[in-house]
Amino acid sequence: EIALHNLELLETIQSVQEGKVASDKNYRHLWEILLKNQFHDILPGTCISLAHDCSIKETNGLLEEASEIEKRYLHSEIQEEEFYSVLNTLGFSYKAIVEIDTNKKLIDPKGILKTQKITDMEGNTVLKVSGLELKPFAHTSIHLKESTDTDSSPFHYENNQLITPFAKVTFNQDGHIASFIDRRNGRELCEGIPFGSFASFEDVPAGWDGWDVDADSMKRLQVEKNRLLSREVVSDGEVEFRIRSHYKVCNHSTIIQDLIFYADSPLVEYDTKLLWRDKHQFLKAMFGTSICAQYAVHEIQFGNMKRPTTRNNSIEQAMFEVCCHKYMDLSEPSYGIAFLNDCKYGISVEDGTVGISLAKGGTRPDERGDMGDYRFRYGILPHMTGFQAQEVILPAYQFNYKPIVTQHSKRSSEPLLSINRGNLIIETIKPCEDAQKAFIARIYEAEGTYTKGELQTGFACSKIEYCDMMENPLSDYDGELIFQPFEIKNLKFTYDFNPT
Repeated sequence: EIALHNLELLETIQSVQEGKVASDKNYRHLWEILLKNQFHDILPGTCISLAHDCSIKETNGLLEEASEIEKRYLHSEIQEEEFYSVLNTLGFSYKAIVEIDTNKKLIDPKGILKTQKITDMEGNTVLKVSGLELKPFAHTSIHLKESTDTDSSPFHYENNQLITPFAKVTFNQDGHIASFIDRRNGRELCEGIPFGSFASFEDVPAGWDGWDVDADSMKRLQVEKNRLLSREVVSDGEVEFRIRSHYKVCNHSTIIQDLIFYADSPLVEYDTKLLWRDKHQFLKAMFGTSICAQYAVHEIQFGNMKRPTTRNNSIEQAMFEVCCHKYMDLSEPSYGIAFLNDCKYGISVEDGTVGISLAKGGTRPDERGDMGDYRFRYGILPHMTGFQAQEVILPAYQFNYKPIVTQHSKRSSEPLLSINRGNLIIETIKPCEDAQKAFIARIYEAEGTYTKGELQTGFACSKIEYCDMMENPLSDYDGELIFQPFEIKNLKFTYDFNPT
């Protein structure tokens, strides 16, 4: 979905800049492959073996072809050796942490950006660059020069205790976080189950093995203990502090996990590789928090939904496992923790205890179950306000939609489109279905509140009009966007001539 979202944006930017017709002909067939493979049995993994094998092959092929098309959009005949172009694929500005595929130690000659060379779990060496201000839907050029300077570090790690610019963290003997004190307000966030602990239960549903999670199974939840196999600090510099741990989980599965703390963000990230070899087991990552909230906010498509954290009646008891998309937020009126993820959409919340579902071991209808090797990320983001777009929703988008880096490129551009309200999300930029010198922007209100906003464009636009989901014009845009809670609007932008 994100790969095709980016192709739509790249086609639109290129067409606007060149004053040509915007069309999806280069990748429309990929949408058809994606949608076929999001059939309601394929998406949750509840197909027969043959269907799973076909789906995995087609989806991998889709990603490979999308990557090649993306490279063609970004290719430049002019090579600038020490320059890198970074495309923000999101419709808002933010300071990004960018990964550059290089084994060189590079620095910013101006001293504004921080850099750090790391080696990931796969043995790949990349350069992390932080502090880069990205404009909405725009290319930003950065200049980096090779250096032999050693990294400085704002982190202090000693005797199983880590002090970061944002937190004071104490680890237990299993490498999980037993204490997490936010240095901005002195608050202890960890209460009960240590942050990041692994827990599992026997997964034998009474009805449908591949589909169901039974309520009584949660009562058998056991926090894994003494499963740590190895642990070491693998990176410590001016961008991040990274601890790599190796765990045995359930009966036959293992996890390699990088726990990452950032110098410029309170985000704590879990970059995880799971080698899943268990049947009829259900695995969760657990977080016992001190947050006192009656409801948790779970993202759904184009909005969010509140679910109770209590179990006071049969309706609440039935919500022992619920869905979320990019985030779930647990907040008091002036403080909270957001739980971000890039592909793990099942979660449980009871009182202040959160369990992110990582793997399920059903064996019917596919007798192999979900056995295989998986790579995914999740994280916690403490924030100094209640639930807000700026503190939760926009960081969740950043966690999922990574900037696109082009090496040896000096390309830069003005924002294609932006809005002056953080809770108005430009979710999609796409060519018109009937191929015109025009594109569609799909925008929604994300917090659940009445909002007025204004658009800013970075190109010469001859006409802006509201349209329906079928892209039929409804009315002209009058200069002000007015959204009801969770409302979705579609706008059509026509560029009849080259931009000035």
